[in-house]
Amino acid sequence: MILIHRLTPFLLVLLVALGFASILYSWLPVILTPVITVVLFSLLLGRLLSWDIHSFQFWHFLGTPVLYLLSAFFALLFFEERGLIWALGGVSVFLIFLFSEFVFEFVHLPTKYQPNSLEYVSLILNILTIFFASTVGFGLRLLLNTPLVLLGIIFFALSLFLIYSTLWVSKVEFVRAKPYAIAGSILTTELFLALSYLPSGFYSNAAIITILFYAFLGLTRGQATHKLSKTVLRRYLLISLVLLIMIVATSKWL
Repeated sequence: MILIHRLTPFLLVLLVALGFASILYSWLPVILTPVITVVLFSLLLGRLLSWDIHSFQFWHFLGTPVLYLLSAFFALLFFEERGLIWALGGVSVFLIFLFSEFVFEFVHLPTKYQPNSLEYVSLILNILTIFFASTVGFGLRLLLNTPLVLLGIIFFALSLFLIYSTLWVSKVEFVRAKPYAIAGSILTTELFLALSYLPSGFYSNAAIITILFYAFLGLTRGQATHKLSKTVLRRYLLISLVLLIMIVATSKWL
C-alpha cells in the first residue's frame, strides 16, 4: 500500500502535465479538459489522504490544489500567448509536485516531513488561486456579462475557504481564525465588486486584489500566530504599496 501512495505524487504531476498539454494541443474540448483532469486528480489525491472526509485536514489538502487547478485552467481561456500557457503549466507542475510530495510525507512518513513545508506551499497556491479566480471573474463579467451577484457569492465562498485554510495550516485555532476568515472574505469580495465598476483591464484588477489579499494574509497570519512586529508590518505595507503603484501606473484604462 505504501508503494502505491509513494507513486501517487508522480501520477498527480503527470496528470496535471497532460491536462495543460491537452489545452495547448487541443487533444480534448477546452471545457472538458479541466473537468476530467480535476476529477481524476481529486480521486488520486483523495486516495492518498485515505478519504478522511470528516476532518478539515482532508478538505484543506484536497481543496487547496483542486481550487488552484480549476482557477488556473479556466484562466488559460483568457491567455492569448502560448508562452504564458507553457510558463503557467511548468509552474503548476512544479507546485503540485511539491504540495503532493509534502502531503505524502506529512500523512504517511511524518518522520521525513520538514516542518512548515505545507504552510509555505499552501500560501503560494492560495495567492495564485485568488489571482486566477479574479481574472476569470472579471473576464466573465466583462465578456459574458455574468451577474455580479452570482460572481460575488462565488468569490466570497472561495475567499472564505482560502483564508481559513491558510490560517489552519499555519496552526491557528478555529476560534481565532474564524473572525479573520469572515472579515477577510467580506473585504475581498467588496473589493472585487468595487473593481468591477472601474474602467480597467481584468488582469490589472486581479493583480490589485492579489496584492491586497497577500498583504491581508501575511498580516493576519502574523497577528494570529503572535509574530507580527513593526518590521514585518512595514515590510508588508511597503511591498504592497510599491506593487500597487506599479500596477496602477502601468495599467491601461478604458
